[in-house]
Amino acid sequence: MLMARQLTKTTLTQASIAGFSLLEMAVVLMIVGFLLGGLLMSVTTTQEMNRRDAAQSSLDEMLDALYGFAQATGRLPCPATAVSAGAEAPLGGGNCTQQHGFIPSATLGLAGPINADGLLVDEWLNPFRYSVSTANGNAFTTVNGMRTATIGALAPNLRVCTAAACGTEIVSAVPVVLFSMGADWNDFTAADVDETENSGEVTIAGYRHGNDPNFVSAATYIEDTYDDVITWMSPNVLYTRMIAAGQLP
Repeated sequence: MLMARQLTKTTLTQASIAGFSLLEMAVVLMIVGFLLGGLLMSVTTTQEMNRRDAAQSSLDEMLDALYGFAQATGRLPCPATAVSAGAEAPLGGGNCTQQHGFIPSATLGLAGPINADGLLVDEWLNPFRYSVSTANGNAFTTVNGMRTATIGALAPNLRVCTAAACGTEIVSAVPVVLFSMGADWNDFTAADVDETENSGEVTIAGYRHGNDPNFVSAATYIEDTYDDVITWMSPNVLYTRMIAAGQLP
């Protein structure tokens, strides 16, 4: 009888210990799950920030290359198209095939990853967009066109606003706008009105583009509705550099 009671007590104690161990393990696993979830979110956020920083650096390099091109040739390059393999279209500038196209990386001598159409792509493997002013009879993309028009008469026709309605301008009279469409470049919705203003107004050869002189640089980054990375060229810097290079009087 005594042995039976001892066995029963031992069995109950072992069962209790086993039960507590499973409960404790469940709690530990739950805590680990929360920690891993937070860690993964942190890593994902950090990766996205790094990609955006890299895209901004690439855009800055492109802007420098465009200034250098203008200093050397007396004009800005036309955008590349889906079929020009990264070269400006047409070669030699003038009346551009598309006002809103892609950065002409081959013409500018820019290195980096390209897609199957030869277009320089961003960290999300989407081609960088490039738009250039058509003002003054395409003077900005025509050899000596800016010199002929004279600085005082030049009026580049691109502008950047805080929202698609363009009630508040950030900058007007811009010769060039450059941007990356960000992580959600292939996921337009009706709510993406600001991104649509930049690159969702028309589709040409399978690529989406803007179709007017207005662009948006939203103050708030929201991945699902606005995550474009955008920059633009200062006309004053452009003219100053071209004057220094002897391309403008």
